[in-house]
Amino acid sequence: MSSEKREQILADFIECTGLENEEECITILEQYQWNLLNAVQAVLDRLGGGSDTNIESTVPKHSTTTTTTTTSSHRSTTTKQSPVVKKPNHINSNHKRHSDSDDNNDSDEPRIIKSLPGGPKTNKGTSGTTNRGSVRELHFTIEYKDHTEPITVFDTDSIRQLQSKIAEKLHVPPNRQKFTNWTSKHYDDQTILKDLNLPKDNTIHLIATAPSMINGATRTSSSSASSSATTTTTSSRTSRHPTTPPKNASTTASPYFPITVLYEDKSGKSTPYELVLKPNTTIGEMKKEIEHVTRLPTRQQNWTGLFGAKDSDQLRQTSISRKAHLIVRKIESSSNQKISPNKPDHSTLIKQGSEDEPMDVDPVIDLEQDDDDINSLPRLSNTTTTTNVTSNRELLIPDRCTDDIMGLEHFSRVFHARFGSTGPILYIGSLDQAIQDSLYTSRNERRPLAIYLHNDRSVCANVFCAQVLASETTIEYLANNYVVWAWDITTDANRTRLLETFKRCIGPQYAQRISVMEKDAFPLLLILIRTRGSLELISIIEGKNTPSEVLLNLIQTHDIYEQQRQRDAEEEISREKRENLKKQQEDEYNRSLQADLAKEQARLADERRQKEEHDANERKQKEEHDANERLKQKHLQQQQECKARLPQEPNETEKDITRLKIRLPNDEGILMRRFRINDTLQILFDYLTSQGRMFGEYKLLSTYPKRDLTQLNRLDTFEQLKLYPQEQLILENL
Repeated sequence: MSSEKREQILADFIECTGLENEEECITILEQYQWNLLNAVQAVLDRLGGGSDTNIESTVPKHSTTTTTTTTSSHRSTTTKQSPVVKKPNHINSNHKRHSDSDDNNDSDEPRIIKSLPGGPKTNKGTSGTTNRGSVRELHFTIEYKDHTEPITVFDTDSIRQLQSKIAEKLHVPPNRQKFTNWTSKHYDDQTILKDLNLPKDNTIHLIATAPSMINGATRTSSSSASSSATTTTTSSRTSRHPTTPPKNASTTASPYFPITVLYEDKSGKSTPYELVLKPNTTIGEMKKEIEHVTRLPTRQQNWTGLFGAKDSDQLRQTSISRKAHLIVRKIESSSNQKISPNKPDHSTLIKQGSEDEPMDVDPVIDLEQDDDDINSLPRLSNTTTTTNVTSNRELLIPDRCTDDIMGLEHFSRVFHARFGSTGPILYIGSLDQAIQDSLYTSRNERRPLAIYLHNDRSVCANVFCAQVLASETTIEYLANNYVVWAWDITTDANRTRLLETFKRCIGPQYAQRISVMEKDAFPLLLILIRTRGSLELISIIEGKNTPSEVLLNLIQTHDIYEQQRQRDAEEEISREKRENLKKQQEDEYNRSLQADLAKEQARLADERRQKEEHDANERKQKEEHDANERLKQKHLQQQQECKARLPQEPNETEKDITRLKIRLPNDEGILMRRFRINDTLQILFDYLTSQGRMFGEYKLLSTYPKRDLTQLNRLDTFEQLKLYPQEQLILENL
């Protein structure tokens, strides 16, 4: 783990626990292998697990666990929810310090615990330590039509969270997902995967069901029914885990007022919030706390179960009982209730955004932004087609464009003319060039590739461009962290060209995936990275996402890329070291074969002494012995062959003969022999070979004129070479 990551974990740990001693914090984190969640949980349990006389817990232990998870997962909301978890000053505070802290805690601020959807379930009467069991990774292989998609989740996730990840990968809404090979398992959307006792590797056969219609009732009615069922299920689950007051609080005059509030969002999904309040807390203060955690303004809250209580009334003055269950919903405005029948695409877009893709809410963005975005879209009449909307405007990429550079320059000009912003800084060039310059460049300059696909026929096109691509924040983040390439597929010709380019540059599976997407899913922002040498599409950001969701997705995707890039860099460095070492060894070995084997053995033994001294010596000795034996056998065979074909030496009395006197090197002696003058030079070389002088290992020099006979034509006769009637030759080793 890098030092920067450790410093970030240490800072988060100090922020979550309130500890001031950095050395003690580091010790605790090292004890839990730098697992932030486990370390924070351990500190909170130690603070809340003392004797009843010294430490008085104000929040039930099982709620504290859930709150800690929320704190570590959503740091942006923790600072505004200070009553959630009381931060201790030091983990080693004495009993007196704890008592003083509890005695001085007379604040009327309520303590809020958000039950995370899909989080680990808690049995009644168990402490927070039950939730900290080992967390497993579950690997799912989703088989859908002719496509297979791997998905990894934790066993603490819910069925709903698994369905959401499937929807992100395969674009099948959760409410239309059916697992055909899970017929024997009993589960609902809130079921935790751990409760199903699944193996580590699982296969799901997915079928996309059609939207249900009963007696003309559309999807809205079925959704409402599902919402009611969800509310009932959630309520029953919450009632099985009531908030337990502190042990020192009597049942007759308890100073605490526990209440469970069910918040129903637009899709009808209920989220329980457990409040531990003081009896003198007013209804208005309770509403403000719900506003803090749900981002639902008090003026838009519609409550059920207040029995006519006013905002100024205190809880003890109302008819609300302890452990009561209240329901809060958003007040629907008249503009949202009266939806024109000519806008089916808009309502579908709103429903899909709320049901199929639940996202964390950015506290900076107003919750009404989604509604404003949808209301600002162009409304189509019954006789107006989508093509008419774009017929009078200039396309971002000209129709039938075959020049990528010209098309992308045209894209930038038209984008600026439409939206008053230059938009993201585009890579001007072909897609394959963009891939090479972003994903296959040097390790330090490598960046993920963001591919923007525009479609003017989509209802989200204008809103996405104006609010996301024209945003200075998005432009700056893309420029600093991504390489951006764009294309307009509004026309069929440009769409066909893009799909062909995708098949060639990225892969046919990704081209098929883009080709089957509905036009209202556009614009698309595709994030492409390189994993282990192959291209991978890790994220598809659709046009219906809000600016904050897009930016969050870009940040998360870049974090994934950075982690993968770090792993690839480490593997690449390791591979380069191995290859360099291997190449160095091969070069040394090849050089060793060209030198004297005995000297080479000593040199190699010295270089490889630390690694394989014993084995290297034995191997080199065996190689030397084998080479010498082979060389001896070869020389012996050549000697025998030359001796066999060497003509008999002529007599002294014969005519036309020559006498050759050959002086050997190193005073080894003199060789003398008679040859016929019509014998060739090759016979002389055969004679020397028969005497153990291998051709190629020596030079044979004549005295006058001085010349090397080994460089002459071996078919020339002694007569032609004027080596008669006698000649003295000198043999020199090479």
